[in-house]
Amino acid sequence: MNEFQIVRDIERPAEEVFAALVNFDRIPDWNPSVIEVRWTKGAPIQAGSTMVYVGKFLGRVFESDSEVTEFVPGTKYSSKSLSGPFYLEVENTLETVAGGTRITSNFRGESRGFFKIAEPVIVRLSKNLFETSTDNFKALLESRVL
Repeated sequence: MNEFQIVRDIERPAEEVFAALVNFDRIPDWNPSVIEVRWTKGAPIQAGSTMVYVGKFLGRVFESDSEVTEFVPGTKYSSKSLSGPFYLEVENTLETVAGGTRITSNFRGESRGFFKIAEPVIVRLSKNLFETSTDNFKALLESRVL
């Protein structure tokens, strides 16, 4: 299992950061690997909720069923993939810090199928992609676009 962590301080209140994090319609605005997220709009998000991520990685389009594993409004949002080319668990924890919110994202996963062949490269590329996504998320929140 491969693991890495990304920590960023965002100059916005935790409630706003959390609301943007779980706004599935806007994820493609800040995560360049996500084309769309399919979920039951209007349904409450809670542990056990499911969605389908449609994404693109290394030129391949894929779908990945995912499930919310923890949902504590304003504080914690975690999910895991149930299918797709990667097994991925993501745990996002938010805490109030001077000037805003610290988001700590822990990523755990491994490649499947075609991607398993080059897993060390995939891990490095994935970390870079998630760092870029987190920086995009921070910039959009701080500029009040999200």
